[in-house]
Amino acid sequence: MPIEEYELLDQEPRDLESQQSSPPESASTPSPYNEVEEEPELRDSLQSDSSQLFDDIDVYMSRNSAEIDDFSNSPLFQSVFSKYQGANVWMKRVCMGLCIFSILLWLAGLLVYSQMSLSSAVKSITWQTDVEVSGKNITLNKYSPKYANLTIDQMRKSKYAAYKTTIKWLEPQQYPKDTAPVPRGSGFYLERDSDRYNIRQMNTVFTAPFIERTQFAYRNNFFYITDVILNPHKPIDDPDNYHIVVTDKLEQWRSSSFALYWIYNPLTAQYIPIQPPQNLKKLQNDNQLQEEILDKLHFAEFSPKGDFVVFGFNHDIFLQDVVSNEIQRITNTGSTSIFNGKPDWVYEEEVAADYKLIWWSPDQENLVFASLNDTLVQEFELDYYIKDSTEVGTQYKESSENKFEDVNQYPIKTSIKYPKPGTSNPILSLFNYRLSDKSIKEITKLQDGLGEDFILYKAAWVDSKNFLMKLTDRTSAILKKKVFQPAISSEVIEVNSMNVTQEYGGWVDKLSQIAIVETDDDKENSYIDKVVVNGFTHIALFESATSKDYARLLTSSNTWEVPLSSPLVHDKQFNVVYFLTTIRSSMDAHLYAVDLSTDDNKLIPITSSEVDGLYQVEFDQAGQHLNLFYKGPKQPWQRLVNMAEVHEFISSGDFKGNGVDELILKSEVINHFDVTEGNLKDTNIPTKVYKTIQVGKYDDGSPLRLNVIEIFPPNFNPHRAKKYPLLVYAYGGPGSQTVDKSFDIDFQHIASASLDALVLVIDPRGTGGQGWKFSSTAKNRLGYWEPRDITTITSEYITVNKKFIDQSRTAIWGWSYGGFTSLKTLEFDRGKTFKYGMAVAPVTNWLFYDSVYTERYMNPPKVNGNYEKYGRISDYKNFKSLKRFLLMHGTSDDNVHLQNSLWLLDKFNLGEVENYDVHFFPDSDHGIYYHNANSIVFDKLLHWLRDAFMGKFDGLYR
Repeated sequence: MPIEEYELLDQEPRDLESQQSSPPESASTPSPYNEVEEEPELRDSLQSDSSQLFDDIDVYMSRNSAEIDDFSNSPLFQSVFSKYQGANVWMKRVCMGLCIFSILLWLAGLLVYSQMSLSSAVKSITWQTDVEVSGKNITLNKYSPKYANLTIDQMRKSKYAAYKTTIKWLEPQQYPKDTAPVPRGSGFYLERDSDRYNIRQMNTVFTAPFIERTQFAYRNNFFYITDVILNPHKPIDDPDNYHIVVTDKLEQWRSSSFALYWIYNPLTAQYIPIQPPQNLKKLQNDNQLQEEILDKLHFAEFSPKGDFVVFGFNHDIFLQDVVSNEIQRITNTGSTSIFNGKPDWVYEEEVAADYKLIWWSPDQENLVFASLNDTLVQEFELDYYIKDSTEVGTQYKESSENKFEDVNQYPIKTSIKYPKPGTSNPILSLFNYRLSDKSIKEITKLQDGLGEDFILYKAAWVDSKNFLMKLTDRTSAILKKKVFQPAISSEVIEVNSMNVTQEYGGWVDKLSQIAIVETDDDKENSYIDKVVVNGFTHIALFESATSKDYARLLTSSNTWEVPLSSPLVHDKQFNVVYFLTTIRSSMDAHLYAVDLSTDDNKLIPITSSEVDGLYQVEFDQAGQHLNLFYKGPKQPWQRLVNMAEVHEFISSGDFKGNGVDELILKSEVINHFDVTEGNLKDTNIPTKVYKTIQVGKYDDGSPLRLNVIEIFPPNFNPHRAKKYPLLVYAYGGPGSQTVDKSFDIDFQHIASASLDALVLVIDPRGTGGQGWKFSSTAKNRLGYWEPRDITTITSEYITVNKKFIDQSRTAIWGWSYGGFTSLKTLEFDRGKTFKYGMAVAPVTNWLFYDSVYTERYMNPPKVNGNYEKYGRISDYKNFKSLKRFLLMHGTSDDNVHLQNSLWLLDKFNLGEVENYDVHFFPDSDHGIYYHNANSIVFDKLLHWLRDAFMGKFDGLYR
C-alpha cells in the first residue's frame, strides 16, 4: 500500500490544558460546471492551448450531439447523398485520401504549436487505464460512454446495494425432527422469504415451511409478523413447542421499541398475545378487539429452557409460564424515572447497545436484572409538530393531541431523561430473582471504588455459579471486574482493577461479549476476553470468572490487533477460538483462529490475509457453522461455511497455510450476488484507492500515519484542461473507523460521479484501527486534531496534484460527529483550503451532548478547560472567509439536539455571519427520515454542492 508523507507544520498542542492524561505519544453525465478561472501559477505545461482546444471540441460535440444524430435526416444531406450515390469509386477514394491527409497535417501543426508529444496528445483525448496521481500510478475502473454513471435516484432504489440475507442459526436442540428427503445433518437455519418463514439447511436443497403466511387474524383484525424468537430448548417443528412472533413494532430509540408479542404454536397455528395481567380481563370480556386494548411491550424473551417468557411493560418485569399462561410480576417500581430490565436513553445509546438489561443463568435458576434510577437526571423536551401520537415512540409521557382538520394545533410534547456533562447520571442497581422460591435480593458493593454513578458496561454468566461484570466510574477510566456468586453471597467480589487512562491513555467503550470455554465436568468454565498489550487490543484466556489475570495470552503483536467490534467464538468440537484481525492492514479484517489444545498460539488463517478483505462473521452458538459476509473491497458476497469441513481441509495436505478461501468459495452464495452484479454491469463506477499518509511522528520517533480513501470520477483524466473540484468527507469520532475496505457505493461515490469530482475520505488521529497510541490522542481534546489533520492532508494533496485540482472548488461535509468535524475544520482553516462546507445534525458544543459519551473522552467540564478551547465552535467570524456553507438538522433529534444548531445560529447572528443556508426537517430524528426527509436531505447535499462547484454562490453576499 502506498505511503505518502505530508508535513504537519506548527500544529503541536502547546496550548492544551496541562491535565492531559494520555501517555506520550442512465447515460454518461457530462461535467455540470462552468469553465473555471485558472490561476496562472498553478498552470501545468500539459494544459496548453491545444488541450484547451480539445476540451472545446468535446464541449461542442456534447452540446450538438442531438443535431449530429439527426444529420442524416436533413433534406439537404439526402439530396446531396442521392446525387453522388453513384459517383466514381476512384473519386471517392481521392476525396477520402485528401481528407485524411488534411487531418494529419492539422494535428501535426497542433503538436508543433503546443510543443506536445504525440503520446500526450493522445492522453488528452482518450480514456486512460493507468494514470499518475501524487507521483504514483493508479489503475482506473473501466469507463465507457455507453454506460450510465451512478445517480442518486438509482442509489435510492437500492440499485447499487449489496444484499445481505438475514438468517437465524438453529442450535442442535432446535433442529427439525423431520428432514426428509434429506438425511438429518447439521447447519439448519431460519430465513424469511417474502411473506413466509422457511427452515433451510446450508448447502443442501432442504427447505421446510415454518410460518407459511406472515399475516394472521386475531378478533377480526389483521397483524403482520416482522420477527420471530425461537424457543431455545426444543426442535423447531415439535408440535408441542411454542415460539414468539413480533408485530406492530414502533421504534423508540436506536435499539429499543414498543411492539406486540405473541405466543405461537406451529401445530395449531394459533397466536396468543403476551399481555400484562391488568389487560387480560379486557381481552377475556371483549368480543371484538378494539385498537387500544392490546398493550405494546418493551421486549419478550424465553428462559434458557424455553418454559417461561420474561417480558417488560411500563418499565416493569413480568414472567409468564408458557404452558399455563400464569403471569408473575417481578417488579412494581417502574415509572418514567425508574427503568427495570430496560436501559434508559443514555445506557442504550452509549453503554449496552441493547434493548434489555436482563441475564438468565444457564441453569435457569437465577435471573439478574438492572434497575436504573433516573430521578435526578434532567429531562430534555422534544416537540412534534406533524406526527400523530401513535407515531411518537420516544417516551410514555406526552401531551395529548389537539387536532382540527387533521392538523395539530399545538405540538405534541415529550421528554427524555438525558444527562449532559457535569450533571446527574442515572444510578444503577442490580437484583437477582431466584426462580425456585421467587425471591429477589439486591446485589451489593457494586459501587465500591467507582462512585454511586458507576457504569455497568458488560455482564455475562460464565457458568451458573458466576456472574461476571465489567464496571467503570462515570468517566469510563477506571475498569473493575466483579463477580456475583448467588450460591455464596449477595456481595460481589472484586477480581481486577485498572485505570485504563493511566495504563495506555485509553477509555472504556461499548464492549463485545466474552467467549465461554465450557468444561465437561463440574469445574468452573474458562472464558476468552480482549486485553490491551503494548497499546494493542488482543485476546487472552482466563481460567475462571474469578481469575485476576489471564492465564494465557493468545495473540500479541505491535503492528496489528483484534478489532474492538470483533466477536469472540469458541468452537468446543475443535477447541479453537475464532476472531477477526487487522493483520493485513488497519483497513482490513480477516478471520483467524487459535488452537487452545496446543501451547504455541499458532495463528490459523481462515480467510487469506495475503489479499485485501473486510469480513463480517456470525457463528452459531457452538461455533460450528459460520455465516461469512465478505464486505469488500470487491463486490460483497455471503456464504455459509461448515467449520468441520474447514478443519478437515486444514488437516489435509491441500492447506498451504494462507487461508481456506479455496474451500469457502465452493459454498453457495446466498445474498443475491447476481442481482447486484447485473445492476452494476453497464455502470461507470468511480475508482477507489486506499492510502496511508504519514503526517508526522510520535514522541518515540515512530511514524504517525492516517488512512485515506481517494475516489476518482468516471473517465478521470489528470491531463485535461478543466480541473476537478474536491470534496472531503470525514466522521472523526474517537475510536471510530470510516476508512476501511468495504465495497459500499455511498453518497461519496454518487457525488464523484454526478459532479465529476474527486473525493477524499479521511480518518484523522484519534480514530480507531491503529492501536491506542493513535486513538488516545483524542483524550481530553475533542476538536483539536480532527481539523488539523484534515486540513494538512487536503492542502498538501491539492499542492501535490495542483495540475488537475481546482483549489477554488473545495468542500468538506459530515453528519453528526462528522458535522462537528466539518465545522471545526472550516473554523480552523478560515477559507484557505476549503471554500465550502456542509454539516448535518452536528454537535456544535460538547456541553450539549450526553454525559457518558462526552466525559469518556473529555472528563467533566470542571476539570478540562478544553471544552471551551476546542470542544465547541468558537471563532464564528472565521466562517466569513468561506464562500458559503450549509447547515441541516431534524427538529426532533433525540441524539444530537436541535439546540446545537440553534445555539450556533445565534452565535452567527452576533458575529454578523450571513453566508450560509439552513434547512430544518420537521419531526425527524438523528437519521432524518420522516416524510421523505431522507431523500430530500441527500438531494439537498448534492444539488447544493453542484451549485457551489458551478460558482453560483460566488456572487452572493457574505
